[in-house]
Amino acid sequence: MKSMSSQIERRFEISSSIVGIIDGSFEIGNLMVMVLVSYLGPRVHRPKIIAVGCLVMSLGAFLSVMPQFLMGRYNYERITVSVDNSTTSVSACSSASSEGHPVTDAMETPSTMENVECEKTTNSYLWLFVLMGNLLRGIGEAPIMPLGVSYLDDFSKEENSAFYIGLVRSSGMFGPTLGFLLGSFCASLWVDIGVVDTDAISINPKDTRWVGAWWLGLLICGSVNFIASLPFWFLPYSVPKEGENQTQKISNLSVQGDHCKIDSPAQPQLKFSEAVKDFLPALRKLFGNSIFLVYIFLTILQYNALVGIITYETKFMEQQFNVSVARAIFLIGVILLPITILGMFLGGFLIKKFKLHITEMAKFACITFVAAYLLNLLYFTCSCEVLQVAGLTTPYSGIEHLSSTKNIYMASCNADCSCNLDQWDPVCGDDGITYMTACFAGCKSSTGTGKNMVFHNCSCVEGQGHGLGNSSAVLGQCQRESCTKAFPYFLALQTACAFILALGGTPTYMIMFRSVSPDLKSFAVGIETLGGRVLGGLPAPIYFGALIDETCLKWGTKSCGGSGSCRVYDTKEFRNVYLGLIAGLRAGCCVLYIVLSVLIMKRFKPEGKEVTDIKNTERSTSKELDTANKKDILPGARTLEESEETRM
Repeated sequence: MKSMSSQIERRFEISSSIVGIIDGSFEIGNLMVMVLVSYLGPRVHRPKIIAVGCLVMSLGAFLSVMPQFLMGRYNYERITVSVDNSTTSVSACSSASSEGHPVTDAMETPSTMENVECEKTTNSYLWLFVLMGNLLRGIGEAPIMPLGVSYLDDFSKEENSAFYIGLVRSSGMFGPTLGFLLGSFCASLWVDIGVVDTDAISINPKDTRWVGAWWLGLLICGSVNFIASLPFWFLPYSVPKEGENQTQKISNLSVQGDHCKIDSPAQPQLKFSEAVKDFLPALRKLFGNSIFLVYIFLTILQYNALVGIITYETKFMEQQFNVSVARAIFLIGVILLPITILGMFLGGFLIKKFKLHITEMAKFACITFVAAYLLNLLYFTCSCEVLQVAGLTTPYSGIEHLSSTKNIYMASCNADCSCNLDQWDPVCGDDGITYMTACFAGCKSSTGTGKNMVFHNCSCVEGQGHGLGNSSAVLGQCQRESCTKAFPYFLALQTACAFILALGGTPTYMIMFRSVSPDLKSFAVGIETLGGRVLGGLPAPIYFGALIDETCLKWGTKSCGGSGSCRVYDTKEFRNVYLGLIAGLRAGCCVLYIVLSVLIMKRFKPEGKEVTDIKNTERSTSKELDTANKKDILPGARTLEESEETRM
């Protein structure tokens, strides 16, 4: 879904801020059920709730692809050209252009297309299907992490728990990896593949009007979500504690069998009134823990930065380094995500290998994040020049100052062409400057068709002093060589940052488990996920997108009027806004990491192999191990454990 954000923006002709709202609907879905699911987690059949969540995610994915089958074919913006007496030559600069409309299909005339398209204005709101589908996906995803991680932690040894959770979280990253690879493949395919002749399309994947098959990946993922739900229906309510003497457990149950038969672990009976009554005390206990409170603030800032990066990284690469969206998605999938997986796995392995306690984990996480942040500041050195667009970012020949906004696109060389100011079908002149359309370049004739069309006798290109011999232009924007050369450096820097950040990710995550009482672990994971996604995942795409929209230089135009998606950005401003937001958020994270480390070192003091704490001690963990079977089997186990916590 993240990899297809640019394709969705162009398909529905919406702004980046609207795409941010669609992206944030996933977090809204999480908000609706996250607290309830995580709080009731220990009292319900966790695997079956996860299975239901997978089915809801599948339904959401299928709902998101509905617009593809309700809308007509995608018609990209294209100028009208007049055919000369010779059918092999067309003219962009002529009086006919002033009356034309964007040609959207070679088989249909402008007059018929105007009526057909304007009758389909309701299509502009079909992106609401994508929003609602993403909302359902958020609801379905809510139980997976808090219930799954707590289920795993409850039935594993304490010394193995960090390694297992790190393994699950790192292996879980293969999903986004495959998702980005699938997104890259879909982005390289035309949106209406199988319906239109792709050879007749005059744009390529590097064009800002190109729309890939965004719906195909969601269709596949919806099917996979459905299949993934099946195994969870067959998992038990509880499993034996790792390393537990199974024979002794059976004999103990046999003794209890004189009073009641216990053939298998019984699911505790959940009373809604008791659950509601215990909710506020549990919440008060969590937020009364200063370490957990700082950890929540840290998570929120990290989510803001991470979600902003994931949502707009492909757009940044496309605009800044002149790479296609499909290639940007592919590189993220094959380089950045595997490196992140490796870092997360090694982080969990180091905790197990060196048996780090919470103070050492805090120091390790703090050092790695500060190192990654300092490295992150080098992103600003990856500069790239702004795309030179005549009349927009660079003047036409002989015009030093561009004053009137209404006339900045016009010059003496194209004054007699009557060009439509709202059109965007860029051509690259021999002078290395991009023109918004061949009409604005003053081109009088052309040869070839489709992607191979070349315009000749372009008066504005001649006006740059290159003479009659160099007055042609080809379809597409001009390439920026310096940007292409800087891209490998940027990619290497980003890879190093991703690895260092991921290395400290698992130790940071384990701090939460070691700083709260055992009976609140599942609830803590839910609060952490909820806080991060609602205050980070929900607003971040919206304000990132809104600020990125402010750097737009040329907006596309819908067939019936109104602004569409952005065609050209001020790459310098884009870079400053995008990287500046990330750097600012991560600077706050550095401060909170230091505060968190100080709090942990003050509260937890190593004493041999044990760590003592004023409120939440390791003794409570050992008591949890002694009463684990009762907690998992008997309905009254939680009440006993809470009474112990109260006495402490």
